[in-house]
Amino acid sequence: MNRRKWIQYGLLIIGIILIIISAISLIFGYRIRELWPTTNEIYEIGIPSIIGALGVIFFGLSATLHVIFLALNAKKKIIE
Repeated sequence: MNRRKWIQYGLLIIGIILIIISAISLIFGYRIRELWPTTNEIYEIGIPSIIGALGVIFFGLSATLHVIFLALNAKKKIIE
C-alpha cells in the first residue's frame, strides 16, 4: 500500500516540476533567447511545450493511479 502511494506521489511531483519548468521557460523565453542566442533552436522546435505536455501526462497518470487505487481498496473492503 505504501509503495503505491509513493509511486503516485512521485508521478505527481514529477508532473508538477515539469509543468513549472515549462511555464518558466515559456514566460522568460524571450529574455533567455536574447542572453543566450544558441537557445533559439530549442524554442523553434518547441521543447518547452513538449516538457509541459510530459508534465501534464505525468500529472494525469498520478490522478489515474489514484482512482485505480481507490477502486481497488473499495473492492477489497466490499469483499471483506
